[in-house]
Amino acid sequence: MDDVRDVRIVEDVETLKALSDPLRLSILQAMSGAPGDRSWTAKELARELKEPQTKLYRHLKHLEEAGLILVAETRVVSGIVEQRYTAAQRRIQLSRGFLASTAAGASDERDAALELVNSALTSFERELAGALRSGRVRLDDADERRRPMVMIADFRLAADRAEAYRARLRQLMDELNAEPDDPDGVPVHVMLAMYRPDE
Repeated sequence: MDDVRDVRIVEDVETLKALSDPLRLSILQAMSGAPGDRSWTAKELARELKEPQTKLYRHLKHLEEAGLILVAETRVVSGIVEQRYTAAQRRIQLSRGFLASTAAGASDERDAALELVNSALTSFERELAGALRSGRVRLDDADERRRPMVMIADFRLAADRAEAYRARLRQLMDELNAEPDDPDGVPVHVMLAMYRPDE
């Protein structure tokens, strides 16, 4: 579709709130992860996500109102109006200063930012668990390139080393965000996070 953007930069709280739900993130991931310009009905998404179709309608409406998905086609099937949806962007990225400005804002803005982090974690876990259960991902895959890499750890590092790791992670994020989609490529799911609390 011509209306689909490559990257959507999130700079407003309403879009952040629309993203702050694990099921809505899963809907967007399904739409964005499909090869080509595929569009989806609520029924197809329900089957893909293993969720009741009736549960998806309000989430689809919320995503459409936020401009995160588009109605690609409307048709009448057996006397019922059926809509096909597509993601309005291939990737979503928060503007660099947005979370900082949101965190400094009102408590509902901070809550929305925290809920987005929680939704992203939940959605990632749901996708990985589904891939493991279906056998699409194996922890003991003979091909090491296909094995998941997971690291959850706490470290105490010198301040300059902590900043060096942060800079390297930022560089990796920027490289991944700049990577063009390859229609013949393999799907890759990535979650990178790092924070440094005050003592």
